[in-house]
Amino acid sequence: MLKIGGAAPLNPALPPQPYRHSCSRRNYFSSNLMASRRLRAFKRWMKSQGIQCSDTLDFIDCPQQGISVGALSDLHEGDVVAKIPKTACLTIKTSGAREMIESAGLDGHLGVSVALMYEKSLAQDSPWAGYLQLLPPQECLPLVWTLGEVDSLLSGTELHKAIKEDKTLMYEDWKENILPLVYSAPQSLNPSSFSVKEYFAARSLIASRSFQIDEYHGFGMVPLADLFNHKTGAEDVHFTSVSPNQEYEDDVDSENGDNNELSKISGHDKRDSTCENSYIHSDSESDYSSVTGEDPMMLQMIMVREVKSGDEVFNTYGSLGNAALLHRYGFTEAHNPFDIVNIDLELVLKWGCSLFSSRYCRARLSLWRRINISGSIIHVISWILAFALQTRLVQTLA
Repeated sequence: MLKIGGAAPLNPALPPQPYRHSCSRRNYFSSNLMASRRLRAFKRWMKSQGIQCSDTLDFIDCPQQGISVGALSDLHEGDVVAKIPKTACLTIKTSGAREMIESAGLDGHLGVSVALMYEKSLAQDSPWAGYLQLLPPQECLPLVWTLGEVDSLLSGTELHKAIKEDKTLMYEDWKENILPLVYSAPQSLNPSSFSVKEYFAARSLIASRSFQIDEYHGFGMVPLADLFNHKTGAEDVHFTSVSPNQEYEDDVDSENGDNNELSKISGHDKRDSTCENSYIHSDSESDYSSVTGEDPMMLQMIMVREVKSGDEVFNTYGSLGNAALLHRYGFTEAHNPFDIVNIDLELVLKWGCSLFSSRYCRARLSLWRRINISGSIIHVISWILAFALQTRLVQTLA
């Protein structure tokens, strides 16, 4: 059964075992005392917005690791643990800056960034104040690192050049679109709330926390849904948008990425593409709701596997290597089974030609391209294994 506003007690009893990715028992009480005020404010805000949260979920705020979500009792596959009205999500369509954003022709990441910066500039006057006070000023993505940090920490990696390109393109986006908007907007805007620093901070939050909602809203910030931590290959809870044209089972198993599925936005767009979304609230949604009892204006969070009491409840952002996780979300994962190492093709060829003749290497390169293995970047492990096997075969035949 759901209880509006999240019914976890203010000072809950310790779970049977500590959450695996949260604070230690020693820090459990102190962290909750420090965070209790903002968590209480968030729960009050959720209740005011009609967000329904199961009392089986517990929010733990650890100074070192941030907020995590745990299970206060056993959770079972198929349990609906939360329902979130789409009107509670922060998108271009729901923001108080909607008219300004649409008049300027902004959409995508640019539009959502303006919406987020605008609501943050309102502070306690924003309808999302109870939610925004829970967010960090920015996420620690390489996007917001200084150039010195990028050079010292990423030099020699495939992200080094990509992050610098991201920074350059996003600065151009801010200069060409955000800066003129601040001084031409019909309402008075505080320039400091829309500075390049605030824009980069907003982009970092959007990159790591936004979700695709539906065709009308596009993507945006989804309160509560963005509190679940990632674990590769271990999705416990699935986020979905009820649709009159799609069954839940199809949504979970979809291989086509339906727009109605609430999926994590990943990566930084080099340029924001134009999204010409239109929305017609047809009677089909009302008919569907009356027949199935589901509300098409609600987002659901559904358990897709068993979670024991005391364990953390995880979302997953996909099967991504650590480079992609760092780039898109600002963290890496130890023992990531999807981690890869990339190397430039020219280096592979140079290394191969030190073992084999140039003619032989050219023949192998031709073969790779015929079987659709091409490009300037390839997976080094595959090619090292291939060369190693070829070397061993040549030695055996000799």
